[in-house]
Amino acid sequence: MCGPPAAAYTAGVRHTIEHVFDTSPERLWEVFFFDEAYARGLYERMRIRVEHRELQHEGAGDHRIVRRKLHLVPDRELPPALRRLFSGASTVKETGEFNAALRRYSVRIELPVIGAMVDYGGDYTWETLPSGQVRRIWSGRCEARIPLVGGKLEAYLLGELERSLAENAVYTRQYLREHPQAEPVTP
Repeated sequence: MCGPPAAAYTAGVRHTIEHVFDTSPERLWEVFFFDEAYARGLYERMRIRVEHRELQHEGAGDHRIVRRKLHLVPDRELPPALRRLFSGASTVKETGEFNAALRRYSVRIELPVIGAMVDYGGDYTWETLPSGQVRRIWSGRCEARIPLVGGKLEAYLLGELERSLAENAVYTRQYLREHPQAEPVTP
């Protein structure tokens, strides 16, 4: 996955992850953005503290646009080789824009200290399956332009993201099952 020589910059890594949910796209994203109980439970389960949250939205249905900014502090132990890069800083900034008409939620993740040297993020897209379920597809990228450790950082970040998305999917499925008749929560 991280093929170039250690002294070279890496070319980056791309990956795709899919999850299927027993709900409609509208319900999935309503819960994801606007259900406070869901958010609290998810962040607790993921061991993430939210320091700052901004949410702006306009329109409805297929014309909905949502812009979200989060400052997150994950409770994770970094590998020793990467710990020095972050110099004790731990706040990760996530910025995203959801566009229902394009069926896309684009996310950019900025790491502390080294954010300018790392292009990290991706797009969620989705489709409604004939069964009525929704397939959410994450197409991500990570390019760390840091000599010697760029490939290790890319592998670590993508591994963390894959584990986080899997845990997110498990929690989301459980939450949707336990809250089938929830009223719309859109502000």
